[in-house]
Amino acid sequence: MFRGVVLARKPVLKSNQGRLLRYSTQPTKETQGKGAELPRGWRKHLHAFRDRPASHITAFAVLHEVTAVVPLVGVYYALDYVEPKIPFPQAVLEEGNRYINKLRSYVGWEPLSADSPVLLHLATSYAVVKAAAPLRVAASVALTPWFARWCVVPVAKVFGSRFRK
Repeated sequence: MFRGVVLARKPVLKSNQGRLLRYSTQPTKETQGKGAELPRGWRKHLHAFRDRPASHITAFAVLHEVTAVVPLVGVYYALDYVEPKIPFPQAVLEEGNRYINKLRSYVGWEPLSADSPVLLHLATSYAVVKAAAPLRVAASVALTPWFARWCVVPVAKVFGSRFRK
């Protein structure tokens, strides 16, 4: 008759090394439902994500790409400006420039000099951006709710109202 029924107890104060602790067998809002495992500050964003998942996915995708392209260009131009001596075999650099020069001449661009550091700077900036991927993902996740609310949703409303007419 009482199988599966949990009897609730009133909260009881227990002492733990001089401190009073409160516990209860009743589930609270924080411990039940989806999102209970999230830190308290992120739970409010979970509800926004449930209401508008497409805007949050779009916001994350845009932020993820922006945090890839902007540093790639920035690191390349920083390397080009500073011109550091990157330890790399000169024979490999010349072979790479020779291969790229074939592609550049095929497209109609002028070839690079044999000792040009352009490809080395491109490869180095690509490697730096890839190495920073965990930071980029963390920044994208952290900025997604704000970017969705202030950029993606207003743009979607403007374009949505234009296409509905």
